[in-house]
Amino acid sequence: MVRLGQLLDEVQAGDARCLLLRGGADVFSAGWDLSSLDMASADPMAVIGEVVSPFCKRLREFPLPTLSAVAGPALGFGLGLALACDLCIADEDALLGSPFRNIGFVPDTGAHHFLLERLGYHHAAELIYTGRLLSGQAAAEARLINRAVPAGTVVAEARKLAESIGSGPTQAFRLSKDILLRGGSFDEMLDREARHQASVFATADTAEGLQAFQQRRKPVFTGR
Repeated sequence: MVRLGQLLDEVQAGDARCLLLRGGADVFSAGWDLSSLDMASADPMAVIGEVVSPFCKRLREFPLPTLSAVAGPALGFGLGLALACDLCIADEDALLGSPFRNIGFVPDTGAHHFLLERLGYHHAAELIYTGRLLSGQAAAEARLINRAVPAGTVVAEARKLAESIGSGPTQAFRLSKDILLRGGSFDEMLDREARHQASVFATADTAEGLQAFQQRRKPVFTGR
């Protein structure tokens, strides 16, 4: 977890314009290794409340577009990481879910929020109570993730998507992300849109986009 935080620091300090989160070739993340967990000495609040949850919040609010590419299992902690990104695509045969019911735990890493937000109360409750896992295809059909791709192609497809997003006006994307994450009423969103539109007018990308439109050419955005 510390290393993941360090990687976010490095990305944020560099010139990256889109964050792609992936696991290995055949596993995204199977969750925590519980084989040596000692219930007598474990301190869930110290681990979840002070380490895991703050990291998930930071990933969710990261000031760049974020994309997760799921190959193989994304379970428990892994599911939370995948869904915390702005976009999530998966191999059609990937497995996503929170089988915490099998060990008597409560799902964490924001799983309740993501399942409720995307599936609704009843479907979220069913997945939590049964521990049922969804294939990448089923997760896409349920709108838990953005889309599923043919098995073995998710990393290549995710790279294409990340490159497309990263070549766009990422300052504008950052402001849109802020609006989406904050939510609120229609009036509140209108107000935030107006204020962010005023902010983005001062960026080089907006100047380039307008000039390219007037010159009838494709804009070249720099993320500035």
